[in-house]
Amino acid sequence: MRRFTAFLAVLIATLLIAPSAQAATGPSSTRIVTAERAAAGERVVVTLDATCPAGATIKVVVTVTAVNDTRIAQGTRQKKADCTGAAQTIELRVLRNPIGAIFLRGPATATTVRTVCDDTGCETIPFDETIRIS
Repeated sequence: MRRFTAFLAVLIATLLIAPSAQAATGPSSTRIVTAERAAAGERVVVTLDATCPAGATIKVVVTVTAVNDTRIAQGTRQKKADCTGAAQTIELRVLRNPIGAIFLRGPATATTVRTVCDDTGCETIPFDETIRIS
């Protein structure tokens, strides 16, 4: 029990100290604009708008999950880009997991994890949203 308590104390201290060690990347955001079914459901082309400070880099990881009858269609893709300081479009071709179902048109969930890095460090922010595959 003492080891667990000590571990928990170190974990909490790390989480409380970590924000001061994060990058001074300023405000950043991502938002999925479109998700289009392609290649007979083998992939979804995701277009998102990203904003991050000029001079930084952004790595975006998108996972799309959808229901296809009684099976799940899911795929993940990542892309890295240089930040311009203005809104910019990033396109990702999310391939389905070959052991899962194909993507169908309709509602889905997208998990986006953006990591913005500059010369002082990195900041990682996850975000879930409901999307529609068209």
